[in-house]
Amino acid sequence: MRFRYIMLLSTLIVISNVMGQQYETQQYSVIEAIEGFEVRYYPPVMKIQSDNNFNALFGYISGNNEGKTKIAMTTPVYMKNFKGQDIMEFVLPQSFNSKNAPKPESSGVRLHESKAGYFIAIRFGGYARERSKRIQTEKLIALAARHQLKTIGKPLLLVYHSPFRFLRRKNEMLFEIDYKKSLERETDFKHDLNSKKH
Repeated sequence: MRFRYIMLLSTLIVISNVMGQQYETQQYSVIEAIEGFEVRYYPPVMKIQSDNNFNALFGYISGNNEGKTKIAMTTPVYMKNFKGQDIMEFVLPQSFNSKNAPKPESSGVRLHESKAGYFIAIRFGGYARERSKRIQTEKLIALAARHQLKTIGKPLLLVYHSPFRFLRRKNEMLFEIDYKKSLERETDFKHDLNSKKH
């Protein structure tokens, strides 16, 4: 028990040191802002992921990769659930792509390029506890339904600060959306309105 406590404390200290500094943040474009949430476009980026293992991901950017390359930490850290498994992801700096990103040495780390996509996002402070995640998820689902935005898959949690930062914490919940179909529905709706006027 004592060993597990020491390991957990060590991990938290590493997270605090890493995420307490200023680093490159993943880029996106805001398409529109409505009722406190944003519709965003995210271009493809290189990511590393693990089964909720921060140390494995941190080991990769610390040089545990084929090129022994040390890679700068970025924000945010992604957290999601896929088929019942909690997944954690780091975004690699913009200078990396599918050709120059070094392959992981650890079998617990997976390297991949994300797909471009549209997302709805809502920002919230404090710690991302289960209750707050549930509340923000429910808000996003309601907002998406109200604005006829079709959500895809499960929500994503984005964390920007270490557990040791107590004030002005920044978290976000995202859902991928089928934005093109939403635009098509809006166009059809406007066309119907114009037809009724004539």
